[in-house]
Amino acid sequence: MKPRMLIFGEDWGRHPSSSQHLALAIQHQVEITWVNSIGLRQPRWSDVGRLLSKGLASGAHKGQQAPFTVIAPKLWPLASQAWIQSLNRQVLKSQLAEHGPFDYVWCALPSAVEYLDLFPESQVIYYCGDDFDALSGVDHSKVAPLERRLLKKAHLVCCASQALQQKLGPDSCHLLPHGVDLTHFSRPQERPADLPSGPVVGFYGALAPWLDFELLAELADLMPECNLVLIGPNLACPGDLLQRPNVHWLGPRSHQRLAAYAQHFDVALLPFRDCPQIKACNPLKMREYLAAGCSVVSTRFDAAMEQAGVDVTSGREAFLGQVLMRLIHPASRVEQRMSVIGQGWKDRGDQLLRLLQFARG
Repeated sequence: MKPRMLIFGEDWGRHPSSSQHLALAIQHQVEITWVNSIGLRQPRWSDVGRLLSKGLASGAHKGQQAPFTVIAPKLWPLASQAWIQSLNRQVLKSQLAEHGPFDYVWCALPSAVEYLDLFPESQVIYYCGDDFDALSGVDHSKVAPLERRLLKKAHLVCCASQALQQKLGPDSCHLLPHGVDLTHFSRPQERPADLPSGPVVGFYGALAPWLDFELLAELADLMPECNLVLIGPNLACPGDLLQRPNVHWLGPRSHQRLAAYAQHFDVALLPFRDCPQIKACNPLKMREYLAAGCSVVSTRFDAAMEQAGVDVTSGREAFLGQVLMRLIHPASRVEQRMSVIGQGWKDRGDQLLRLLQFARG
């Protein structure tokens, strides 16, 4: 009989998180029940629509592309009143009544610690993929003590980057880096019709405050004959950058379609600011770029320095110069793909299964 795991993760299908990739990698060895996001900050008026949609969703369903049960919890995020916390636990207990018992409870969000008393016999795994003390959109004053409580309760702690491992305790935390779907990203795909002709320097992901938009503007001005392509939701990108004639914002694209774009980037970018959130990150797109065969130029942060195939630069002039150099002398596509051999999601899933056996002693 397969062991059972309850996963407190993000909303299934909203974005391709590492927890989702790992769940898919181990699903044949572990019976999984997924619980959509229970939140990391108090709701605002702008969240009402999403909360209503989550509340109206069925309690248990086959999620979008999920091969296992996904629970849409009807909970109030980060409730501070004891009676609401108690009500939340009773509601979740009712929603999970037909599932379990669980051998493991996987917590990708520190707020899951509020519900661990429902699973007193389960092994608790804390999977830390972000520095929650620095993560944007998080109520840090409430989440930090929740993370400390979770660390005390966890039987196994896994971190997505060495920076997070060092922060939480290198002697007690296991490194479980992000992986990549090497087959999907390396399989040749046609050039997307909306990708401009000519040389393309590209980035995909949220156009968020942790990107160095000034650096991207300098890059666009330095090489007017080259196209700077940005793919993703615009959360903070200034309008004057997007108005440049050689800058093309294509908007969001599904994760499945990103491989086709990345394969036709002449240079893929990791243009991050130097900030606490980036220092601890291990971006999924980094290995995806490499699996697609791209030359990859990055600003300096720990995970990029640890990954073969990435040209890590220090300073604006070095970044701009390295992009221009890679346009003239691109990295070998075969060597770029070889740099992520052994880093597939199946490899990470196998590592996770070994760690689960370790947790159970």
